[in-house]
Amino acid sequence: MKIMTVIVAIASMTTMWAETAAAQAVGLQSFGFDDVRSPVVQSTFFVRPYLTSKDLARARFWTRSTIVLTTVDGAAKAADSYVTRRNIAGGGVEYDPLARPFVRTGGVQVVATGALFSAELTAAYLFHRRRHDNVAHLILANGAVMNGCGAASSFKNRVKNW
Repeated sequence: MKIMTVIVAIASMTTMWAETAAAQAVGLQSFGFDDVRSPVVQSTFFVRPYLTSKDLARARFWTRSTIVLTTVDGAAKAADSYVTRRNIAGGGVEYDPLARPFVRTGGVQVVATGALFSAELTAAYLFHRRRHDNVAHLILANGAVMNGCGAASSFKNRVKNW
């Protein structure tokens, strides 16, 4: 019961503060509320301007850096898939135990690589929507580096009749 009293007290104090701010003619436009038609605050808590949906709609996902990272990641995945397929066709083996079940046949390898690429792009987009662009770029860069290292390792350990 004490917790409920504290919550109600905080909510009422916040509401009184918001009503006082509106009564003192503090413009809501200075807080980023351009689309509010009434000067009366309708909610106990109000959202910071950097979290509005209007700002999220303005940010573009396909910037130059995202395009470059996506292209490099796709090229690294293609190189890794090609070198791995050539090694397996020549009698080699996949050294990565997580990827081993997915590279036995070419069709499964293409589908698994496409699913991984789609998952990376989806995760990058979702982080971008939450304003974590650096994390989104890190996801794409990590995919490019890991697949680039996989391609280099497969090329280094290639079979003799390549």
